[in-house]
Amino acid sequence: MLTGDTVYPGRLYVEDWPAFCATIDRLIAFAETHPVSHVLGCHIEMTTTPGVDYPIRTVYQPNEPPLEMTVDHLREIRRAIGEIGDQSGRYVYPEFVIYYQGRDSAPWRA
Repeated sequence: MLTGDTVYPGRLYVEDWPAFCATIDRLIAFAETHPVSHVLGCHIEMTTTPGVDYPIRTVYQPNEPPLEMTVDHLREIRRAIGEIGDQSGRYVYPEFVIYYQGRDSAPWRA
């Protein structure tokens, strides 16, 4: 399953929380009715240390985890969505980081 910038081992930037939640739900629903061996995003930003991402704009990343994620990672993102609710902020998980800019938040992009 190719997910582009929506899901990958890295920083998941979210501007539209309801759309992000609905997209994750659709990806999970698809995976439950189709054989999915890997979930593939477009790049990697995490290190091999759980919860540690490379600094923004890093070009040398010698210790990246594999690009391949699993359907269980989608479920982990769904659980994170439940924990986060609709509160903007930076949320660190072992294999991804969710950056959610709420409606009233300052821009998060560097």
